Amino acid sequence: MPEKSFMLTTRRFITPLLTVLIVVVLALMIGAIAVLIAGKSPFLAIQELIQGAVGTRNNLAATVTRSIPIIITGIGAAVAFKAGQFNLGLEGQMVIGALVAAIVANIFRDLPPILLLPLIILSGCLAGGLFALPAAWWQISFKVPLLIATLLLNYIADLFASYLVNYPLRDLSGGAAVPQTVMIPEAVRLGIIVPGTRLHAGVIVLFILPLVVAWFFQRTSTGYSLRMVGLNPNFAAYGGINMPRMTLLAMFASGAIAGLAGTIQVLGVDFRFIDNSLTAPGIAWTGFIAAILSGSSPLGIVTAGLFLAGLKVGAAGMQRNTQIPLQIADIVQAGIIFMAAIRLKIGDWVKRIVYPNADR
Repeated sequence: MPEKSFMLTTRRFITPLLTVLIVVVLALMIGAIAVLIAGKSPFLAIQELIQGAVGTRNNLAATVTRSIPIIITGIGAAVAFKAGQFNLGLEGQMVIGALVAAIVANIFRDLPPILLLPLIILSGCLAGGLFALPAAWWQISFKVPLLIATLLLNYIADLFASYLVNYPLRDLSGGAAVPQTVMIPEAVRLGIIVPGTRLHAGVIVLFILPLVVAWFFQRTSTGYSLRMVGLNPNFAAYGGINMPRMTLLAMFASGAIAGLAGTIQVLGVDFRFIDNSLTAPGIAWTGFIAAILSGSSPLGIVTAGLFLAGLKVGAAGMQRNTQIPLQIADIVQAGIIFMAAIRLKIGDWVKRIVYPNADR
């Protein structure tokens, strides 16, 4: 029994990681074909892509820094996926979380940092979680599809935040060329952990959050109930699980994690809320892709998030050094989306190859 339990645990972690790696390789092959069509060398492109992503200490730090919000939002998406919900409102929840974090930081700026920092983080998470609840409630009460409601709420969040930082909350110092809030107090900013780079202490979240989420779903009764709802809602309802409560809980947790991603950006990168700074890079959507690609495995999301962040960072260096269009990275990402669509089949192949006798 202990040996069988060990094998099951190993498969639970190894299979998603191998699946992600295979999907990444196949997507890179698609990108290589696009480079060939553009009349460039795919080997040079991949070499420069890797160099730009992890070739130097600064490049590696830039990749990890960019991956932080991607991985956090990916885990937020995974929480909803586990409960059978598709939260397409991660971007709006992240924006609202970041905005509230910046507002709270400035309103209570005279508090001691030991009190202010947790208050900012809790406020950002709470704001993101609460902003996810209306869509869940509309689905429960009025049968409004969650996909549509969460997607449309993104526009409400983005436009509302844009209005606030363009008018009542706009920082008017220094000419106010960019719509943004006042800078948060220096005492609560996340410190740089690699001198000369922008890699901040928020990276610690990447070591803690995936483990906490994995533990929650595997070791708690509430996590078990959420997984059962996601795997078979009819069976879960027959077993006495409160389906509306689980839907609200899953969406609140997913939104709170997205709000955490926005809060970390405010505390560690921008030090204020800047209009379009979270939406223009497509952070939440990239995190959504990472969650799909990894099959909602928290550790797999870390791998996928690092790769997707490296792809964006490396593509910029590739364009500078080789004149290969930056859009090649978008083609690779599109290839990843295509491969993610057949991820389950790839996962089955991995299981058959690595564990040929698993079902015996």
